[in-house]
Amino acid sequence: MEHKKRWDEITGMALLALSAGLLGISAFLCAGSDLWYDEVFTMGLVQKPLGELVAITARDVHPPLYYMIVKLFLSIFCTAGMQPVMSARLVSVLPFFLCLVYALTKVRRMFGMFAAGLFGFLILTMPQLADYTVEVRMYGWALFFVTAGMLHACEVVRSDKKKYSSDVINWCVMTGWLLAACYTHYFACVAACMVYLYLLAGLWQERRLKERGKAFLISSFFCGAGYLPWVLLVVTRQVAQVNENYWIQPLSWRSLGGCIKFLFQPFFNHQTLNVILAVLLFLCYAGLFIWTLYQGLKKILSESAGPESAKDNLALKNDLQMKRKQEEGRKVLFLIGCAGVLAGLVAFGFLVSFLIRPVFVYRYMLPALGVFWLGFAVMVSGFLNRKYVVIPLLAFVLVTGLRNFRSFYGEEMWKKIQMDEAERVFSRIGEGDIVVCNFAQMQAVTAYYLPNDSYLWYGEPEPLIREIYPGCHELVEGEFSDEAGIRSLKKLLDLGKPVWFVGSGNARDEIIEKWEKAGIGAKEQETAMVERYWFNLYKIFYKNE
Repeated sequence: MEHKKRWDEITGMALLALSAGLLGISAFLCAGSDLWYDEVFTMGLVQKPLGELVAITARDVHPPLYYMIVKLFLSIFCTAGMQPVMSARLVSVLPFFLCLVYALTKVRRMFGMFAAGLFGFLILTMPQLADYTVEVRMYGWALFFVTAGMLHACEVVRSDKKKYSSDVINWCVMTGWLLAACYTHYFACVAACMVYLYLLAGLWQERRLKERGKAFLISSFFCGAGYLPWVLLVVTRQVAQVNENYWIQPLSWRSLGGCIKFLFQPFFNHQTLNVILAVLLFLCYAGLFIWTLYQGLKKILSESAGPESAKDNLALKNDLQMKRKQEEGRKVLFLIGCAGVLAGLVAFGFLVSFLIRPVFVYRYMLPALGVFWLGFAVMVSGFLNRKYVVIPLLAFVLVTGLRNFRSFYGEEMWKKIQMDEAERVFSRIGEGDIVVCNFAQMQAVTAYYLPNDSYLWYGEPEPLIREIYPGCHELVEGEFSDEAGIRSLKKLLDLGKPVWFVGSGNARDEIIEKWEKAGIGAKEQETAMVERYWFNLYKIFYKNE
């Protein structure tokens, strides 16, 4: 037994050390300066005064807490001379570091060192997650807030203390983390509600609803009351904003398969291999969950039956056996809670999308993925006495996770090289030059790197982007037509300033053909990529010049 315990601890510590090293690599990758559309929105917003920041988020589709966190850290890091993009990326590393701290403390204390180490490894290497260690968005923070809240809720359920006052810290911290989750992302708010549902079920299982019901109501009240002002003052306003500028696509039942793919498909070079590994990873999770639930369900029911049934059951006479069964019941309920947070979040997204309007995209599952993979780590740790199960599982997870992270690292390094080239290309555009774009997201990205006035061929920039980046304009006021666009373009050329075209996609060739017929030439100068956007840079001129 001592040998097994030692093996568990060594493996768990090695996994935690590996996780810390991987997080260090993510911190190193923060030196890149490439941004995509949503990140550009973040970087522009955090430059605004605090009051204006909150006012703008009141018309955005995300609450303000994350932006306030980034603004705080930028005021510290940038004062020390650090580049803004690097500072903002490091802010995205921080919640994963805090998850490792919780792994080393609360997860280790409740579930053992092996589960703690495996959890730390999983949240950095499982599909999709590594990307959000450096992305300048709120999903890593939402993941941390929900995970930390769930762990404190678990401690409340497991606590043997009879008085609420002796456990007040856990209640307060849990309430604070879950309220922070609500102010970080709306689907994190749904996840927070699922954590409260787990807590209610846990208190019922422990027969402490009467004893802890007051504490539960107080915590729920403060979390709800703290979030209510934002709901009343902001959400209705955001619904109107969404009605005007809507982009989320309708869902179908096939989207459930997309959810599974998002959760489990790794990033190997061969697509068929990716599908096979996704199926295997899904089967591992589902198999472990069903087996653990099956093994523990009878123990939960026997525990719920109470002491009277124990008198009639010779196997339960020993107090140690009773405690083990109680612990098994707690563990199974916790695992149901971990899966239930994600299931409830997805169910809510699909329900609202079907009944009202589409509100759900796959990345909105991210706030629940911390507890989702925590549950997997706890389930695997339950098989430590069966090395023929644990060792193949661990090897499979290590290979898949490290390959995922390797793909993430390679992609980020490639983006850095491409961004260096894009900055060289952008340097050709003078300070007072005029820029024309044919893709709204590329216009916004260009506006972050260049202070120039830019004009959008087709449509108009989103109102919030125009507010954050005043240099973004539509080329034609009102309804767009090719003729009106060409007239406006000629007016820009008549100003006598250099005019550049940042052309994206195949549509750029069609646009240039129309210009050619109207006597406007476009000479290609460079090709480059910013984050995920390829573009060609053209110099625009009158053909007769």
